[in-house]
Amino acid sequence: MSEIQFLASTKPFIIPKEMEENNGGFFENGLSFTVLDLDAYWIKIVQEIFTLPYLYEARGLGNKDFWTYIDKYMEVGDVLELYTIPVQQWYQESIRNVLEDPKHIKINIRSRTYQYELGIMKLNEKNWLEELSHRILVTEYGVTTIENY
Repeated sequence: MSEIQFLASTKPFIIPKEMEENNGGFFENGLSFTVLDLDAYWIKIVQEIFTLPYLYEARGLGNKDFWTYIDKYMEVGDVLELYTIPVQQWYQESIRNVLEDPKHIKINIRSRTYQYELGIMKLNEKNWLEELSHRILVTEYGVTTIENY
């Protein structure tokens, strides 16, 4: 089995109309950003690491279309949490890592900051999306929180 990515949200995640017209995702060079209902099996496993109520499986976190979603559709007050498990069949170690020694990432869209275990970085106001696209977004070691406050 392969990687599985998760997305949690403060409210039900609604695919914008532009995404629905492309069968549920933006498409670029065969890659897409999609959000799917999460299987009950995975809900039981990951709900202890998320603080937000709406849980989904995501694909394409960190690709250009994901950042387009963040830039164009994330509203003030929205919060997303992201997490990945690199190998689905070995999820226990990943969950244990995030619970015992978390290395969370926090991105604030409004203040243009990226915070991780080594400190806080102020992002360039004009090129913040480009800068973020070159930073670590989602790992198995901690939950990434993206907020727009």
